[in-house]
Amino acid sequence: MGEWTGKRTFVTGATGFLGYAIARALREQGAEVTALVRGAALPGGLVGLGVKPIRGDLHDVEALDRGMAGAEHVFHVAADVRMSRAAWADVHRTNVEGTRVMLERAKANGARRFIFTSSGSTLGKPLAATSGPVVTIDETCAYNLAHLGWVYPHTKWLAEEISLAAATPAFEVVVTHPTAIFGPWDFKHNLLPLFRATRSPAGYLSTHGMRTICDVRDVADGHLAAALRGRSGERYALAGEPMSVSDLMGRIAKEVGGHAPIAKLPAPVMRTLGRALDALGTLRGTPVLLTEEMAIQSCLRVAVSSEKAARELGYRSRPAASSLRDAAAWYREQGLL
Repeated sequence: MGEWTGKRTFVTGATGFLGYAIARALREQGAEVTALVRGAALPGGLVGLGVKPIRGDLHDVEALDRGMAGAEHVFHVAADVRMSRAAWADVHRTNVEGTRVMLERAKANGARRFIFTSSGSTLGKPLAATSGPVVTIDETCAYNLAHLGWVYPHTKWLAEEISLAAATPAFEVVVTHPTAIFGPWDFKHNLLPLFRATRSPAGYLSTHGMRTICDVRDVADGHLAAALRGRSGERYALAGEPMSVSDLMGRIAKEVGGHAPIAKLPAPVMRTLGRALDALGTLRGTPVLLTEEMAIQSCLRVAVSSEKAARELGYRSRPAASSLRDAAAWYREQGLL
C-alpha cells in the first residue's frame, strides 16, 4: 500500500504536458483521479489507466463541484501559457480568475490541500543579467517583473498570491515553480517547434541566455511530494540542469539530426525584434512567434536552484540529456519528427 493508494484527487490541465504526467503518476501510485477536460478527450490512455474525465472549464462551477466531490488533494495545473499582450484578457481570465474559482470550489467541497502549479518565470531575477556570469535564483527571490506588463509571469504571480492568501489551517496551499520542462508526452506540441527549428535556418541562431532543464516525470513526482510533504504557504522551485540556450539547441539538434547554432543574437537585438512583433500582434489581435516577453527571457543568464525542494520534498531531476533524448524519441513515435 503506497502513500497515494485510495486517496481521491482532482487535476486540472491533464490534457497538457505536465498535467498529464501528474494524473498518470497519481494513478500509477494508486490514487483515484478525476480530471477536468475542457474540450478534447484525455490523451495517452489516461482513461484506460482509470482517470475519470469531467467535462467543463475553470469557470464551470457545476463541473468543478462534481469533480472535486470527496477529493482530498486538488492539483491546479491548467494555465494559458501565451506570452502575447494581444491575449491579455483571455490569459488573465484563465490564470487569475480561473484560479480564484478553483480555490472557492476546492474550499467549498472540503479539499484538504491545494497544489498550485506556478512557473519559474515568477521568481525574481536581475533583468540586467544578459551577459557575464550566470546568476542563480530560488524561491527567496521576490517577483520583480510587474512594471514590465508581461502577460504570463504576471498572471501566474497574481494567481500565486490569490492561492497563498486562501490558505487556512484546514485548507493548505502549496505552490510549485517548474522551470523549462522537457521529456515525453507533449501532446499539445508546445515544445515541438524547438526540435523542428534545428532543421531550419532559424536553428543557426541562438542567444546568450540560460535555461534550467527539468524532466516532466520528475516534476510530476515533485508535485506529488509537495502534496504530501510540502509546507502550507511555501513555494518550491522544481528545476534541474542549467545550460545555455545555445547548448540546449545544440543537444536537441544532435537528437533530431539538425544543426547546432553558429551565432548568438545580442540581447538588444532580441528585445527590439520581440517588441516590434509584440506591437504587430497587439495591432492585429493575433499571436506572434516571438514577443518582447519571450525575447528578454531567452537572453537572461539565470539558473534556478531546487535545493529547497531537494531538502524538503526529496525532489531529484535526471540529466537533461535523458529528457531531451526521450522527448525526441516520443515525437518520432508520434510521427512528428
